[in-house]
Amino acid sequence: MNQHVTPRNRITILFIVFMLLMVLIGYRVVAVQVVRSSEYSQWAVAERMQEDSVPARRGEIYDSRGVRLATNVPAARVSAIVDQIVDRNAAAQQIAPLIGRSSADILDALNQPGIEWVVLARHLAPEIGDQIRSLGLAGIVLDAEPSRIYPFGDFASHLLGFTNDALVGNYGVEGEYDSLLAGEPGELVGERDGQGNVIAVTESTWNPPVDGSDVTLTIDSAVQEAIEGILRDTIKEQRAIGGTIIVQDPNTGAILGMANEPSYDPNDFADVSNASTYLNPAISAVYEPGSTFKSVVMSIGIDSGAVTPDTTHNDEPGYLELPDGSRITNFEGVVWGTETMTQVLQRSANLGAIFVADKIGRDRFYQGLQDFGFGTPTGVDLQGEEQGILTLPGEQGWNDALFATNSFGQGVACTPLQLVNAVSAIVNGGKLMKPYVVAQVHSGDDTTVTQPTVVRQVISEQSSATMRTMLEDVVDNPDSLYPTVPGYRIGAKTGTAQIPSPAGGYIDGATIASIVGFGPVENPQFSVLVKIDWPKEEGTGLEVSGPVLQKVFEQLFLLYGIPPDDLEAAP
Repeated sequence: MNQHVTPRNRITILFIVFMLLMVLIGYRVVAVQVVRSSEYSQWAVAERMQEDSVPARRGEIYDSRGVRLATNVPAARVSAIVDQIVDRNAAAQQIAPLIGRSSADILDALNQPGIEWVVLARHLAPEIGDQIRSLGLAGIVLDAEPSRIYPFGDFASHLLGFTNDALVGNYGVEGEYDSLLAGEPGELVGERDGQGNVIAVTESTWNPPVDGSDVTLTIDSAVQEAIEGILRDTIKEQRAIGGTIIVQDPNTGAILGMANEPSYDPNDFADVSNASTYLNPAISAVYEPGSTFKSVVMSIGIDSGAVTPDTTHNDEPGYLELPDGSRITNFEGVVWGTETMTQVLQRSANLGAIFVADKIGRDRFYQGLQDFGFGTPTGVDLQGEEQGILTLPGEQGWNDALFATNSFGQGVACTPLQLVNAVSAIVNGGKLMKPYVVAQVHSGDDTTVTQPTVVRQVISEQSSATMRTMLEDVVDNPDSLYPTVPGYRIGAKTGTAQIPSPAGGYIDGATIASIVGFGPVENPQFSVLVKIDWPKEEGTGLEVSGPVLQKVFEQLFLLYGIPPDDLEAAP
């Protein structure tokens, strides 16, 4: 007998299936709308909620006269949603001349395997962004982003530093004060509609950004411009490889000008091929100071009572023989015979400096150098400061020969800032000041003013006065070849240091010509260091850097209206 399903049975089966489906759907509805309604509601809101970071305005940087040295401008970023571009080749050709990239380069960026989104250019001028927008290219997206600019190009670049594409500060003031300049980004959290607009009837969270602080530097643009120009001209004339000039207020430690060559343009920091170019030689390049160091050694000798300006010594037979048989002589082997300590400085006598160090004694000698700040960072508020090299008795590498050469600035290394800061202490009454470049920080309605900081008293006021007179006598004496500033009293000391070779010893014919000076003598307002690296035309500190110091002081006295000491002698 054939078995088959009657229509009634089919209807029954379909009814049962239908009822089961209805039960499942009902269960699902109850589960979603009742049991898990709160959970799904939160998911739905979260899907529509968006969190946006709102960038803070980066603080601006001003010089002491209110000149803006670093600021922000609106800029455009152009990106591509690769899959939405209809004709990549055509898009690349249209965009290329506007963003400064070749069409082939853009096409390579768009054709990267697996790429969905690519940034094609950043920090474009707003008008360039408008031109790209007017092309109406599908898949090409423009966003507004702030851009950091330095209006005067490479002006004070080592001191300022720069910000990268993410507006993070690097080097100089930008790096040291990045957290203050950057501020704190804000946050906007809100429920959005399909077009991305915040729905007004829902709750939103708005945490506004905290704009970065503005900073005012101690740098005087007039001084900075003057010393940068003088330095560039000197390097060109001498065919030197570089150099540094620093101007400091000896009474406060404030840096009025800090110039280095070669420099770079922080607007185009990415074009610099060697990252070491970003380093500030005034605080990161250590060198043997040579005879400029004798002013420090003599200060320790005067203050300790080991010598006076009139103490005499006799350098005959004209050399000091070391235990290894080598000999130390004066420059070019000159024998001066009996000379005073003032004459030791005037003649820059190596054997006279060794005499002073021996009179001081090793312990007091090295303690004095440490008191002046050698071997430790000055603490200046700039990124990248080095501490220099000062080998102490008992440390590896120290010996009697090093003690002798340290007295005239060999075998010890310092930064230009360490040396000029020590000279400031010599002439300002004996106070070692902490150097600084930021005078004020402006945060909203609050202003924080940097107060000058005395690190320690290194020599007495009387010793300081004595040293001012001795250093003036170096410049102003019948046998002096130092350039002077007519009508003004200044003091100075030159140095001609050899450049160490990586293979050991020194490089033949390679020197660093330098000079440190201060003025006016009675009430010093400026301490100045000039350092010219490897001059080819002339060799000594007096020949190369002496005229530079003269030019710098002429500009300083003029800019600050310093009255001459001798009206009749003044030009």
